[in-house]
Amino acid sequence: MKNTNQNRRRFLKQAAKASLLGSGMGAMGGKLNIMSSALAASGDYAGLNDYKALVCIFLYGGSDSYNMFIPYDAGGHQEYAQSRGDLSLARDTLLPTADSVVGFNPNMPGLRDLYDNGRLSLVANVGNLIVPVTRSSFQAESIAVPSDLFAHNHQQEQWQKGLSSQPTSIVGSGWGGRMADLLMEANGGSDLPATFSVNGSNAFLPGNIGTPISINPQSGPSLMAYLDNSDGQSRNNARAESISRIMAIQDEHLIKQFVANSFLRARDSSQLISEVLRNSPTFATPFDDTSRVATQLRMVARMIAGREALGMKRQVFFVGMGGWDTHDYQTPRLIELTQELDAALTGFQQTLGELNIEDSVTSFTASDFGRTLTVNGNGSDHGWSGHYMVMGGAVNGGQMIGDWPDFSIGGSEDIGSNGRLIPRMSINEYGAALGTWMGLSPSDMADVFPDLQNFSSDWQNSYGLFRN
Repeated sequence: MKNTNQNRRRFLKQAAKASLLGSGMGAMGGKLNIMSSALAASGDYAGLNDYKALVCIFLYGGSDSYNMFIPYDAGGHQEYAQSRGDLSLARDTLLPTADSVVGFNPNMPGLRDLYDNGRLSLVANVGNLIVPVTRSSFQAESIAVPSDLFAHNHQQEQWQKGLSSQPTSIVGSGWGGRMADLLMEANGGSDLPATFSVNGSNAFLPGNIGTPISINPQSGPSLMAYLDNSDGQSRNNARAESISRIMAIQDEHLIKQFVANSFLRARDSSQLISEVLRNSPTFATPFDDTSRVATQLRMVARMIAGREALGMKRQVFFVGMGGWDTHDYQTPRLIELTQELDAALTGFQQTLGELNIEDSVTSFTASDFGRTLTVNGNGSDHGWSGHYMVMGGAVNGGQMIGDWPDFSIGGSEDIGSNGRLIPRMSINEYGAALGTWMGLSPSDMADVFPDLQNFSSDWQNSYGLFRN
């Protein structure tokens, strides 16, 4: 088995290098710099014996977290309400927390309870940064900022890739995938990648080595029936055997080997995952079948339940929820969105409790960007900084990491005069705190996020997000 694993790793590394062929010299230089870090893990991850999974819930459209999490003390709420105007939520409608710091949106009682029960924390003022930014440096254009700020597609891609100092055309991997590349040794002899999407393609999961598996949240992976002889039909048997023989033919051409091996791995992975899902337990926790995000999270729970059969010690999942671009009719739309998110996340956490694996799974939210404090018609416009949730049994919950922003319009954290607030914490720091919990060494974590060098080293203790 040892020789098999060594050969597999050698092949994957060669295939990853081969994927760079044909790039321009400038692009190749950037990719090779990222590649070298991903192929040279400093940690002994093969020795990790515990199980951990990271679940990204990406809120597509730019979530208005300023109306999800609100200052609860009277003075802070007054500042918030003054800036938000007609969008503001009355203080007596909020769900207070035990620490009296945060008022949760009234449609998020389950998440408020997770916060009070120590299984959820908030991380304040997070956003896409290359270096720390101030109002004066932004207005003077004297400092590097990410390109195409406030544009949905560009910010989604940059958020998920986590390396905004380089053009996205050069960065071919996401920070979830780069973490998984480094942690692949923890999964021992498994031929499956550590990355799984239940929301189609995304920029978060592709690695420099590993390629994520996309799973239909309702039916699971495609069985690739034309390569599957499990139905016992002689026609399918003959077809499957013929294709297997063709794919087994060795060829010195590296790309041909890569295609053949990828094809067979896809078939074998599909069959293995389908078998695991057929044997997954029935959950007592109800899931709303009409909710796309709840359906995705149920599939994630089923995959986690099959971790041992899949040979997994480390997994990274991607879940997506759309509809957060609330330019119009924000108040009624946010009611529906927060109700659905609350039910889906609390149901998922309850299911992990059923599986007795709460302490081993950390879920976190992310989004294109936050939104403006000021009203745009009867909604809000594209912003920058936002607040996000980190949830799980290992989370040192019931706290807000960071402080409330300056809510004043045109104030110290507003880049202009419409309440578009500057992030205090970068995506890099946020992701590095999560990666540290996954077991990555500080040097490897800095390689996943090369822009980390521009910020303080506070991320190395994960900001106290997790229990010791």
